[in-house]
Amino acid sequence: MSFQNIGILGLRMGGVSSTVFAAQGLFLLGNAFYSITYPTAVAQFKGSSLTGTPEGAVQCIGLTSLALGTYYLISSYQRDTAIMVSSVPSRLVAAWVMYRNGGNWIPPAVFEAAMAAVAGAALVWDWYV
Repeated sequence: MSFQNIGILGLRMGGVSSTVFAAQGLFLLGNAFYSITYPTAVAQFKGSSLTGTPEGAVQCIGLTSLALGTYYLISSYQRDTAIMVSSVPSRLVAAWVMYRNGGNWIPPAVFEAAMAAVAGAALVWDWYV
């Protein structure tokens, strides 16, 4: 079996969507390493949605970011359209859940929605250009 993923409908991500996805993956990795290494700082950051969260929980969230960032970078390298497309509704669901929690969760909700829009726009760009 070949490890070359041709993605949805036999299409592969283009340069713009691959670059956007790689940038999002790098951001997730940075967030992961900071959360895992400095959980107290994350839990005490003024205005953070994680203020007061136990260190172990912050580190577990960091591990999730580590996994997602790794998957994003691998998918970007492989130009895996299916993963890129699936990230859009996933981020929209995350934005909706965060927004419903209100308070300090509103800024991360806006960020997630914005990243979904950027990823979606990059996919549309590569589809038509």
